Amino acid sequence: MLSRKLSLQCVFMLLFSICYITCFAQPVNANLVKQWQQARLSKNYSADTANVKLLNQLSRQYLYNNADSALYFAKQALEMAEAQKNKSGQALSLLNISRSYYVAGDFISSLNAATKSIAISNQFSNLHSTGEVYQVIGLIYQAEAKNDDAISNLKKALEIFIKQNDHLGASKAYFNIGLCYDEMGQPGKSFPYLDKAIESANIAGDRSMILMAWNRLGEANSHLKNYKQALNYYQRVIDAKSSSNWELDFALSGMANAYYNLGDYNKAITNAHKSLALANKVNSAQDKIRALTILAKCYAAINDYKQAYNYQTLFKNTSDSLFNNEKSREINSLHLKQQRAENAKLINEIKIKEQSITFSQRLLFFRNLIAACVIIFVIAIVRSNRQKTALNKVLQKQNEDIAFQKAEIMQQRETLHHLNSTKDKLFSVISHDLRAPFSAILQTMESIRTGDLSAIEQKEILDSFYQQVGLVNIMVNNLLTWAGSQQSGIKTDRETVNVTATINEVLQVSKFLAKNKRISLVNIYDTDKWVVADLNHVKIIFHNLIGNAIKFTPHGGTIEVYYTADEEYVAVHVKDNGIGILPQKMEKLFKVTGKDISGAGTNNEAGAGIGLGLIKQFVDANNGKLEVNSIPGEGSEFIVYLEKSDITTGI
Repeated sequence: MLSRKLSLQCVFMLLFSICYITCFAQPVNANLVKQWQQARLSKNYSADTANVKLLNQLSRQYLYNNADSALYFAKQALEMAEAQKNKSGQALSLLNISRSYYVAGDFISSLNAATKSIAISNQFSNLHSTGEVYQVIGLIYQAEAKNDDAISNLKKALEIFIKQNDHLGASKAYFNIGLCYDEMGQPGKSFPYLDKAIESANIAGDRSMILMAWNRLGEANSHLKNYKQALNYYQRVIDAKSSSNWELDFALSGMANAYYNLGDYNKAITNAHKSLALANKVNSAQDKIRALTILAKCYAAINDYKQAYNYQTLFKNTSDSLFNNEKSREINSLHLKQQRAENAKLINEIKIKEQSITFSQRLLFFRNLIAACVIIFVIAIVRSNRQKTALNKVLQKQNEDIAFQKAEIMQQRETLHHLNSTKDKLFSVISHDLRAPFSAILQTMESIRTGDLSAIEQKEILDSFYQQVGLVNIMVNNLLTWAGSQQSGIKTDRETVNVTATINEVLQVSKFLAKNKRISLVNIYDTDKWVVADLNHVKIIFHNLIGNAIKFTPHGGTIEVYYTADEEYVAVHVKDNGIGILPQKMEKLFKVTGKDISGAGTNNEAGAGIGLGLIKQFVDANNGKLEVNSIPGEGSEFIVYLEKSDITTGI
């Protein structure tokens, strides 16, 4: 994958360096433009090989001022050279096309053109052109962070330049090898190569290379955190009158980075803005990204997050348009083409130099070549399978994470639902169970407050008042115990319970509420009845049933509690002569809650609509059963079946 795996700083430096290494950065020569305009008027314009050279010179002149114009002239030169079948012109034109694409940031097109150029150069042994192409290919591998491959190609270029005594080409090769070592995290190894680059540039009179070397020395010192020394090298470039826009752009962004690391954010922002302006002027996406990165970091450092966000957004949009995940595959393909071109050259040399090779030797050679191709193919398949396996593992892990998150969400949803249900049940219990005793207490207090009672009557009422308060205290404690148990589900503490005595307690609490409606409460039994159940649950069950019976029984009515039994259960019957239950509500009795099941009592009493649901829940929790018989207008009978207990043996 391309430079998404690189540091952005590495990409900026690698892409910027080609502008100085492949040629001089200088203003466009107006004389060349006039010469080209005059040449176009000639009838032999397309057939003259000198015009191929002229177009390539124009491409080199425009390269660092307008990459699009440089690409245009190089393509015109290639078209003309192909029509002339001019191999050297084709090789040079392809080299300039490669350079133009490189400056524009299109590495795939650059490497494609470079590969074609070296293939043509090998056909007629154009060493200088071959050296230039190796240098471009090396820089492309630099941008891809394949520094070993980059150094290999750059050393090929350096060897050719040294053989030809080409100090200019050698200075470029030295510089880029040093660049590789710096970007590999070994800035100490870069200094000897940069010194060699300056030495060769001085011999060649290449002022641009010297300036570029200063820029790189500034960058290497920044990597070593020698920021003050780095600022010194960048300032040399800025002070030089011969510096081009590219050199100034890089020096300014380098100073911005150094000032940022020194904590001088205002100077860093000033230099970064200058760098961004130059990057836009020369249409360099790479330098624009470098400047935007520094601006985003600086504004974030001074807490101007709005500006930081804006520059970060510009950085992302620019970088996303420059790089994509598919480029690596194309580069690998073009790399293979390069190797094939070199192999073809090797085969031609073998045919020329070894005419005496026998048929069996040739057959062995081709057999080995095929075997190598098969091995390469097998290796490619194995690598592809490994990549697919790794991708599948990543996808599986992501699916597992999603499933885990979904399960957590569902669990949280269930917990929230349970908490809401617990809240509703608690309010329902309070509504049903505390209403009657508090009503009785209020009536007692009202009677005492009026002062119409005799001393004997006041004593009786105070005794009753004391009894009611005690019962309410017991009930509140029971409710708190029950509510606490709801947070971890219903917990049943079953024991042997005297159900007749328990119902007597409930009737005592409900007596005053029934008295207001002149309702008679009767608990009919001959002997105590014992059951196996949770005592608190039993109280809540019959508080709700008797409360409901009072609610729906008219004035002067009667509520009876009586008992039946069989071998397994004690059945407690709560029967009233109230208004009864309509058939449509009978179907919903224990299935729904709220307004759909709730109704006003005979004295317009309100209810929560979930009391019967609680009764059913507690009966089920105690392994009991619940039956309802009701005739509208005549009354209702609720029968609660609780497990029978042998009082002599307990549970």
